[in-house]
Amino acid sequence: MTILENKKNPYFFAPFGPTMGYYKMPSEMVDYLNNNMDKKLDDYSDNLVGKVSQELRFDNEIRNYVGKKLIKFIIDYHEYTKNRNSLGQNSLAKDKTPKLDVLNGWFVRQFENEYNPVHIHTQCTLSCVGYLKLPDGIEEEWEKDYKDHYPANGHINFIYGTHGQYTCSNFLIKPKVGDFYIFPSYLFHAVYPFYTKGERRSFSMNMIFSMD
Repeated sequence: MTILENKKNPYFFAPFGPTMGYYKMPSEMVDYLNNNMDKKLDDYSDNLVGKVSQELRFDNEIRNYVGKKLIKFIIDYHEYTKNRNSLGQNSLAKDKTPKLDVLNGWFVRQFENEYNPVHIHTQCTLSCVGYLKLPDGIEEEWEKDYKDHYPANGHINFIYGTHGQYTCSNFLIKPKVGDFYIFPSYLFHAVYPFYTKGERRSFSMNMIFSMD
């Protein structure tokens, strides 16, 4: 198990095969998303696997806002990946225009004892998670949980490949408000339950990035 701490912004990393990316969202973006969750948004839960209270679908305005805020970071993510995968030989074509298509997005409202089972995202190439709110008092729960040999409460777990002597296949992330992670849509992940009363609020999106 690995827990990512003390990250740069932005930060690209490969704890196993697929490249992941980290970005610290500006406070105005966090505030915008939290404030817009009060709109009358459709409940998207029937289309998703989460065992959570609500999963509210982004409208076009929210999707466009988030896409514009994240496009530069996602271009950098692709540049890093192309360079990494070619061992430094290739980079993105500078004469082509990047395009980010946010197919759908949704707020995830998770409360105590709820969870998200292991899953992937389909019909897209990229997915992500961004953290908007945590329950008051969850730090006390984490302090106790971190004394255990395998802390996991309220964390997101990414899984890829088979564990071995020289392989990391299990990657655990502790959520913090403002943290945003991007990853390939085929990467398995799950969210563990927590037991502090209150809301753990995040958002996810399905996206396709291309260079025209």
